Order: sequence, then structure tokens, then C-alpha cells
Amino acid sequence: MGIGPERIVYPELWQPESIEEARKIADHVAPHYQWAAGTTLLRTQWEMGTAPVPKHLISLAEIRELNACTAEEEGLCIGALMRLNACGAHERVLTHFPILSQAIDVISAPSIRNLATLGGNIVSGVGDSIPVLLVYEASLRWMTDTGLAETKLTDWLEEWRGGQRNADHFLTEIWIPLLEQKPEEGSHTVSFFRKIGRREAFTPALVTVAFQGTMNAQGEWSSLAMAAGGGSGTAMRLLETEQWIRQFSVSGLSLSELMKHVQDEFVTISDPFAADSYRKQAAAGLFASELWKSMRSARYSV
Repeated sequence: MGIGPERIVYPELWQPESIEEARKIADHVAPHYQWAAGTTLLRTQWEMGTAPVPKHLISLAEIRELNACTAEEEGLCIGALMRLNACGAHERVLTHFPILSQAIDVISAPSIRNLATLGGNIVSGVGDSIPVLLVYEASLRWMTDTGLAETKLTDWLEEWRGGQRNADHFLTEIWIPLLEQKPEEGSHTVSFFRKIGRREAFTPALVTVAFQGTMNAQGEWSSLAMAAGGGSGTAMRLLETEQWIRQFSVSGLSLSELMKHVQDEFVTISDPFAADSYRKQAAAGLFASELWKSMRSARYSV
């Protein structure tokens, strides 16, 4: 028996122009379909054989309402189909959520960021934007089989972690609440995003961390959020570490104790590229070093 080229079976492509049309098509071809946007990750998964090629591919790329960034009274609504480069360069994102722009700038390569979408980065479950969106306390808006629904990103990640994600739902928007508009006089904001990969660019992250906090003139935290992720592990808020930090003014914070708390709380994975102990240690070191640099630049002593 000879060996010939494998027969490639291409999915039937659907290109709805509205959310409602997309839902009707999905109901018609269910369950043999998959949602798609930039398809940058899907193509990689198909080539690697880690995901099956569906019988029907429903592209959401023609739905214009999902490719916009809209200011709302208390937050910013980002369409799930906004291309990463466009999202990172958007004026409102740069002004109100600068570390989201920083995270987007280190996702994959520039050519990929011109095609890939913010929604795709999120629904992959392991995207580099997720830790940042966690500290910004973002919510996700979905078209479900029963209509539109909204869920906190933290809750959706819990469903993902538990294998309860419903693949029939597609992400329509990401909503991020605005931070405090008039911070207290003398207050100081600390925010950063850092990523460690196996090489400088175009590589999956080994570890990512994000931090967003505001301290008053006395060096006490009035708000504080921190998250960690990386690799194929699910990103998470470090709520216990946040609570521990709040007990101290900036001058009383022990960075060595901070590192211990991060390593104790951060749940991550081991894979052929890095052990979970390495990821924990790296995340702890990133938080400690970046916090120290931020405090030093603000002329606080920790």
C-alpha cells in the first residue's frame, strides 16, 4: 500500500453579518461547528493536530459591531473582534488601561497582532491579556443560546478551570470599569505587567504577572489587585496575598515575605519547559522587583 498525500477536509465557511444571524446559523448546523475570528491560534492548533477541524466554521469577522471600542458612563466596552494592535493603540485604552497596551505589545509577533483579536486571546484561556484584565476586574459579555449574558472574568476562568466552559457561547464584548476618576490628593498609582518567555519575542509565556494599586499620601493601599499566569496554566487573582499586603503601609512591607505569600498562593503547572516551582519563584520575584522599583521611583522606602 503506497503512501500518498493526506486528504485535507476544509470546513464549510459561514460569514454572518450580525450577532443574531450568527446565532441562527449555529442553531442550524449544531453541534458540528466552531466560532472563529482571527483564526491565528486555530490554524496553529489544526496544523499541530491538537484540535480537530470542524465541519462548519462560523466566522464572526464580518460583524462590525464586535470590532469597536465604545466609552460607557462607568467603563470601556471593547468589541471581542478588535485586532490586538488596534486595541493596544486605541486612545482610551492607552489613557485608562495602559498595562493592557503593554501586555498586547508582547503577544506573539506584529504580523500576528494585526490579525489576532482580543476576544480570541481571552477565549484561548491562556492569553497574555488575561492577568491584566483580571486586575482591571473586567467582565465578559456573551451571546448564549438563550440570549445575551454577562459574567465576571474571574467566574468564567473558574468555569474554564473546572472544564465547564460552554463552547456554544461566543464572546461579544469585554467590559472594563473605569478606575477612580479623582484620586485623593497625594495618592500614587502603581501598575505593571511583566512577561517571561523562552526567548524575547514570538513565544508563549512561561510566567506573566500584572499589578494595579493606589496608595494614599500615608503609603497605605486604598486599592490593590494582582494576578499571575503563564504557560498553559489558568491565570488567577492572588486574593490572599492582596489581603496580606493591605495590612502594611508601604514602608512596613517585607518583600521577602511577599515572595513567600505569592509562591504559596499561585497555582500553576509543570510542563516540559518549566516546573511549577520555577514559575512560582519567577512570579514572586517579578512582583517583588517591580514593586520595589515602583516604590523607589515614588520615593517610598520598602
